[in-house]
Amino acid sequence: MALAGILLKLGGYGIILILVAGGTTGLFNEFVIRGRLVGGSLLGVLILRLTDLKVAIAYSSVVHIGMVIAVLLSSDYLGLLGGAWMMVAHGFCSSGIFRIANIMYERSHSRGLTSNKGVIRALPGLRLFWFLLVVLNFSGPFTLNLFREILMIARLLVVG
Repeated sequence: MALAGILLKLGGYGIILILVAGGTTGLFNEFVIRGRLVGGSLLGVLILRLTDLKVAIAYSSVVHIGMVIAVLLSSDYLGLLGGAWMMVAHGFCSSGIFRIANIMYERSHSRGLTSNKGVIRALPGLRLFWFLLVVLNFSGPFTLNLFREILMIARLLVVG
């Protein structure tokens, strides 16, 4: 939870400080943006194959923050707005998802995805929170996070 809630946000904050202090060169920015997008895409595909619940949540956090770094390096106001918005929203959503995954681990003593599929059925109060946090984390329809994702992707399409 500390990784998702605090440490990954410090990387984004560091990028903001570098940009405010004087920025970086355009070639460096383009190299990092393309690297983050390719790496995030490959890691996103890898997440689909994982069975460890906490590892999948952690990798999805890395993909989200990689996108934040790419959009922050675009040096645009809308990119900065979308990246900052994502860092705040992701800090709440991902920490909550980690907490619920830990509750499920305490009940089942397993972090496996298939081992925990019945735990959420046994805890109906937890089911709603799990659903809401997951929908917010992947920017489901009718959420402000969807607007943030559209802002960021539109900005990255202009850069690319």
